[in-house]
Amino acid sequence: MSGVLFLLILGGAIFFFMSVQIGNNRKKQANVDEAKFLVSLLAKVAKSDGRVSELEARLITQVLDDLSQKVSGVSGVREYLKEVYKSQKENVDNAYETARNYKQSFRLSYKICIARLTYFLNLAYIDGELNESERKVITNIAYGFGIGKETLDEIIADFANFYGQEFNTNLYLNLNDKDAYEVLGVDKNASFDEIKQRYKELVRQYHPDILMGRGESKEVIERSTKKLQEINEAYGRLKEKFGV
Repeated sequence: MSGVLFLLILGGAIFFFMSVQIGNNRKKQANVDEAKFLVSLLAKVAKSDGRVSELEARLITQVLDDLSQKVSGVSGVREYLKEVYKSQKENVDNAYETARNYKQSFRLSYKICIARLTYFLNLAYIDGELNESERKVITNIAYGFGIGKETLDEIIADFANFYGQEFNTNLYLNLNDKDAYEVLGVDKNASFDEIKQRYKELVRQYHPDILMGRGESKEVIERSTKKLQEINEAYGRLKEKFGV
């Protein structure tokens, strides 16, 4: 994983560690309003391909828990954000307007916009790929944030290089089938469906954003990121073997 990509992923989870200073009622409402924008955009990314995967659902649950804790002192905030998520996931076409309004309402800096976009990309890539529908929503969010096509393409390329390792056969020369099965912790006679299910479980276990949401240390995140690379390589090796 490149140093640039690690910084992007680390930056993408900034909102997990937002310094929420609870003060007067006006400040509390501002915190709720920003959480609403974040959840709205996450909902659109999650549902952009017409469905919400198990991994996406688990990560979003973690996000709702995390934001609810940070926006403390407001009664019923988690249920409110959950309803925001439910309603916003049914309308992915206004991602540009939502991102634009978010940026203007909170006067987000370009750096923060990049960080937010990076987190949304982490959600889109959590299953190891970025399909056309997801890319369209991500592009609309980027443009709403004022992020140009050249920068967006560069960020996406970094993600593709990391998550797409399993499609690069040159990476598998030193990894045989036995090693791949051992890395994933599955029997050598396992079906590809079983392998795929195990892969998803391991991604959920080692994905940096999920661990960040749990408040794990930087050292744990770095070790897990390396482990996830190994898992991706093993899964890619077996995908190649099964011809899928």
